[in-house]
Amino acid sequence: MKRRIVCTALVLSLGLVCYNHQYHCYGYPFVTTPSGLSYKTIGKKSSGKKIQDGQWIQGFITMKVIHRKEANGGNPKESIWINQHEYICPFDNNFQLKNKRIAEMIGMMQEKQRVIFKCTPQYYFEEEDPARLAQLLKHHNLSQEDTLLIDIKLNKIMTDQEYSQMVAQSRSAQLAKDKQLITDYLTTHHIQASSTDSGLFYIIDQPSQGISVAKGQTIKVHYTGRLLDGTIFDTSVEEVAKANNLYTPKRDYKPFEFQVGEGRVIQGWEEGLLLLKKHEKARLFIPSILAYGANSVGVIPKNSILLFEVEVVDLC
Repeated sequence: MKRRIVCTALVLSLGLVCYNHQYHCYGYPFVTTPSGLSYKTIGKKSSGKKIQDGQWIQGFITMKVIHRKEANGGNPKESIWINQHEYICPFDNNFQLKNKRIAEMIGMMQEKQRVIFKCTPQYYFEEEDPARLAQLLKHHNLSQEDTLLIDIKLNKIMTDQEYSQMVAQSRSAQLAKDKQLITDYLTTHHIQASSTDSGLFYIIDQPSQGISVAKGQTIKVHYTGRLLDGTIFDTSVEEVAKANNLYTPKRDYKPFEFQVGEGRVIQGWEEGLLLLKKHEKARLFIPSILAYGANSVGVIPKNSILLFEVEVVDLC
C-alpha cells in the first residue's frame, strides 16, 4: 500500500514538473508590451549588462511556430522554423535595419540572459499591406493565426577589442589543432614538408628554374583540392574530374587565372603560391584558418584542413 502511494505521488510529481515546464515556457508569465510583443525571461542569471550600438553580440536563437489553423482537438501544432543557430555579429545600424524585430528583442535583454519572445507573423514582418503580407506568409508556410516563439540566448556582449581578443584566441586554438592534424598526416604517410610561421605546410614536387611568382602578378594555376581524407571537392583538370565523378560538361576546364594579392582566393593560396615559380608543381597543406575557417562551403565542412595540388602554368 505504501509503495503504491509512493509511486502515485512520484508520477504526479513528474507530471506536475512537466506541466510546469511547458507552462513556464509557453504560458505564464508572458508580459506584453504596448507594441504587441510578449516576452518572458527563463532563469534569473544575467550580468546586468545591456547592449550598446556598435558592440558585438554572441548567442543562440531558435524560432518555433505554433500553428493555430491546423489545430486538432484544440491542441495547436508546433514546428521548428529556425533550429538553434549561433549568431556572432556587430549590433550596428546595418544589423538593426536588416533585423529590426530581432534587434528590438536583443535590445530588451541583458548579457547571459535567455528570453522567449512571442508575437504574430504580421508583427514580426512589419507588413501592413495585405497582399505583401499574404506573399510573405505563403513563402514561409505561415498563416495570420500562427504564433511565433523566438527563443534567444544572449551569451556575450563585447567591445571591438574584446571581440578581437576572442577571435585571436579562437584562431590560435584552431591553428594548434590543425597543425597537429597536418603533422600527424605527414608522419603517417611518410611525407617530408616545409612550413611557414602562419601554419602552412608545403612540398614542391616539381622544382623549376622559372620566374618566381610575385604579388600583384596575374598567374594561371591548375589545381585539385582535397580534404585530408582524400575527398576531392574541386579541380580544374578535366581528367581528374572525370576520374572522380566530378565532371560538369558545361564547365570550361582550364587553368584558373587571377591576380595574386587581390584577395580573390583563400589566404593559404595567396601565401603558398608566392613560394613557387613558373612551371612548378606543389602540394599545399592549408590549415582551416587560412582557408574557410568555421564556415562550411559546399561539401567542405567547417574547420577543414585543405590539401591542394597546384601547378603554376603561366605568369602574365
